[in-house]
Amino acid sequence: MMGPERSIGGMGRSYGMHHHHHRHHFDRDDVPPVEMTRELLKRVLKYFTPYWVQWIVILLCIAATSGLGVIPPLLVRGILDDAIPKHDAHLLRLLVGGIVGLTIVSGLIGVLQNWLSSRVGQGIMHDLRDALYRHLQAQSLGFYTTERAGEIVSRVNNDVGAVQQVASGTIVDIARNFMTLVATIIAMLSLDPWLTLLAVAIVPTFYLPTRIVGRIRHRLSRQTQERYAEMVAFMQERLNIGGMVLSKIFGQVEPDAAQFAERSADVAALNVKQAMAGRWLFMVLSIFSVAGPALIYLIGGQQAIRGALSIGTLIAFVAYLTNLYRPMGQIASFYVNLQGALAVFERIFDYLDRTPEVQDSEDAVELAEVRGDITLEHVSFKYPRPPYLAQRKNVDEAAVDESRQALSDISFEISAGQRVALVGPSGAGKTTVTYLLPRFYDPTEGRILLDGHDLRDITQESLRRHFGVVTQDTFLFHSSVRDNLLYARTNATEDEMFAAARSANIHDFLAGLPEGYDTVVGERGFRLSGGEKQRLAIARALLKDPDILILDEATSHLDATSEHLIQEALEVLLKGRTSVIIAHRLSTILNADKIVVTDLGKVLEVGTHAELLAQEGLYAELFDRQFGDAIEQARAAEGG
Repeated sequence: MMGPERSIGGMGRSYGMHHHHHRHHFDRDDVPPVEMTRELLKRVLKYFTPYWVQWIVILLCIAATSGLGVIPPLLVRGILDDAIPKHDAHLLRLLVGGIVGLTIVSGLIGVLQNWLSSRVGQGIMHDLRDALYRHLQAQSLGFYTTERAGEIVSRVNNDVGAVQQVASGTIVDIARNFMTLVATIIAMLSLDPWLTLLAVAIVPTFYLPTRIVGRIRHRLSRQTQERYAEMVAFMQERLNIGGMVLSKIFGQVEPDAAQFAERSADVAALNVKQAMAGRWLFMVLSIFSVAGPALIYLIGGQQAIRGALSIGTLIAFVAYLTNLYRPMGQIASFYVNLQGALAVFERIFDYLDRTPEVQDSEDAVELAEVRGDITLEHVSFKYPRPPYLAQRKNVDEAAVDESRQALSDISFEISAGQRVALVGPSGAGKTTVTYLLPRFYDPTEGRILLDGHDLRDITQESLRRHFGVVTQDTFLFHSSVRDNLLYARTNATEDEMFAAARSANIHDFLAGLPEGYDTVVGERGFRLSGGEKQRLAIARALLKDPDILILDEATSHLDATSEHLIQEALEVLLKGRTSVIIAHRLSTILNADKIVVTDLGKVLEVGTHAELLAQEGLYAELFDRQFGDAIEQARAAEGG
């Protein structure tokens, strides 16, 4: 027997992936900081504007608390300069009560503001997640062959999560501190304009360290998100049933643990660098925030000694310095945080800017009914160039271009209701053909017609409504049998579901499970055998009742009983439908109305089994190598 690379059915399956390259991760340290351009800010603000009413209320709350916040030092001045020196107990009680009352009122307003800002932050996160998820759903198959699943999940989950701090924290805090700053300066000017100018003179010294640390934090934020995404992708691949079985079978448990530890250490180290970059900034700012009060005590104290300034005014003024330098320091650090946030937005927008390779044209039509006539006219196809290759140097463009070529000028027809078998060596282009029919990809050249309509003139949703697909690598959700079946047609009745399962020879098995159709199948259906999963996939396709069926019917890994049950189920599934089958089984090849033989992306022969044997070409050679011995043995057994 020949190896899988030259089998008649192409059993060495790669699902077109041999035309793609593994993704590499590159060091992004040299990427410059994101510039706060008007276009970028407008795009970010687009997600904030739907909540403008809540923002107005939030700003009013902030303005109220900022205004109330400057009153207590004035009340303290009244206590020190008026109530105590004049022995006025009533005034003392009023002023102390005012301090307590203002604190309560300010706290209640703060609760309302925090509730609103949390609602707004969660709303913006939801909008971003929803937009990103829907956009990712619209991406073509090529996107998912070049992006790691963990990276995609990280963008939707972690990157969007990082935006919450900006939406509900950073922006609100900037507004709060800005208003506090303005209110404090006004109050300070009312006490002593010259001391106010002296205190404000230190403010410009906050800018330079902020600018430097901002650039550092931006770079570290980008690196941290990328390394975290890599760690999540690694965990997702290893910490599932398939990955865990592989790691144990091949003795890679300890090496995998070491790899994870290395990736986790990278993330931890980057987070430490981020924290320390911020702490250096805060240390510098704290020096200036201490120097200001010291200077005021020195100069204001001298004025108090001369009687030009009251003690109450000096104490109130120094109290205001906290409300001056703390907001200024926090506003300076917010610039750093915004730089990091822009790096996260950049990663989110990177996905939102990905244009799907397959899109509906403006005049695409809905296809309500189909007969099932399919025509391929001079179809050529190259798999899309992975975007990450553009970042690589010294790439052999010719070699990359050649590896992407999957089909070259192929033409054949499939009549409605016809059963067509695709045969040929692995890498011959069979799977690529099945990808083009439901428009997972569009041809690079030529066209494919369905009932005379170019597929590119049909909406993707209405086109795929008429297709059913059953592959040898059956995918099942980690959910109940019922949920997996009804995924094909959510409005199907229970009787219809049972009927589909009976036709697929699996109803009795499912009904006998401890929880029947409500039994959870496990991750990727791991609790079921290969034959049970494949029969469940057939039942799911039967429930959809498609007009056109794409089938990869390899059963070499199944026992004889399972193969027999599946073969019976397939006969029910194939009856009366236009079927395109990547054929591995002798009975399928013999029963096909037409056989299309492909090799190296080209159609070499088309005809029935008898016609192709008579041509004594590639089909005859492949057939003899794969099935010749078995046929001879069967004949010898009959003769004996």
